[in-house]
Amino acid sequence: MYLASILSSALIVASVARSTPSGQSCVTGVELPFKLINGHTHIETVSVKGGLDLPKLTPGVNASTWDWWYFDAVSATDNAAISVVLYNMAPNSLSIPYPGGPLFIAVRVTFKNGTSIDKSTVPNLGADFQISDRGLASEWRGNTSLHTFTGSSLNVPNPIYTLSINDPGRGVVGSFQLKSVAPPHYPCHLNRPGVSEQLFPNIWWANAVPDAEAVVDLVIDGESFHLRGNGYHDKNWGSGSLEAITKTWYWGHGRVGPYSLVWFDAVDKSGKEYFSSWITKGDKVLTQSCACHSVTVRPWGKNSQYPPIPGLAGPSGFNIRYDMGNGKAFTANFTHGATQLDTANYQRFTGPITGGIEGKKKHKGTALCEQFKY
Repeated sequence: MYLASILSSALIVASVARSTPSGQSCVTGVELPFKLINGHTHIETVSVKGGLDLPKLTPGVNASTWDWWYFDAVSATDNAAISVVLYNMAPNSLSIPYPGGPLFIAVRVTFKNGTSIDKSTVPNLGADFQISDRGLASEWRGNTSLHTFTGSSLNVPNPIYTLSINDPGRGVVGSFQLKSVAPPHYPCHLNRPGVSEQLFPNIWWANAVPDAEAVVDLVIDGESFHLRGNGYHDKNWGSGSLEAITKTWYWGHGRVGPYSLVWFDAVDKSGKEYFSSWITKGDKVLTQSCACHSVTVRPWGKNSQYPPIPGLAGPSGFNIRYDMGNGKAFTANFTHGATQLDTANYQRFTGPITGGIEGKKKHKGTALCEQFKY
């Protein structure tokens, strides 16, 4: 392990170890090996105290389960963006090539001119979590790479996450930081124990950072990559194949003037539609609901067939309508600016978004969104 990795590991352990005023360590650890477990695994479906962002499968991933941590940052002024997904997955569960073990890190970078590159890697030496009442730290180790993230406690306002990449073999070194500006939550509830985490049949979700001030400083293939804008972090976990469960899936997040938005509108194979809406202004939650049509997302313009079919090119954008109750609605319009990832079954876009409460001032901002189509 090279010097930068050793220093990074030491800083992570030290930050979590300072979990009590006396300096005594109250740290627990969770290992994520580069192999599936044999037999049954327990899936967390109801929230537990302090567990929003932790691994959800005990004792680990088996041949039919998966767990991931997702981070992104989007420039407030141009097309630049980055997304990082740390996967712990069974073969054939997520339409991702299986790398010989369950751990995989997907890194996609979009430049100012709208072009994107892939910097994914395989942490074949395993991963771990160190957890305390002050937050968490996680390392994902490869032969010549180290990806880490730390997060402060979600029980205090404006938690901070820092994700570091040290992968000289793939030409990426640096970090990005997210300072949250919206409270953590589950699909239908705020962050508290004893609530359902289900988003969709056999799929669960926890949103640690719905919106954040993002600062990204990387060196990519010898060139500086700097980004200032909006950030986001969540995690999903599930059982079975995503393709077997899902017909179509629209998710996204954005900053529109003073408002922070997250939306989820998806249809399962039986044709039933599921919703999760979220709007905050500062630290005030304006709407959160899983009720029918609490948020409705539909494509517009070119390639706006609904539901979309595999292989269909991306639409011109999405219309997003939130039912806030009591006759109030928030409407937003996302315009496709750049494509970060494009496959037959999945697309991820960034671009400008406008919106506001109906009958009131409209605001501008930026957003990142995705669509699955099976």
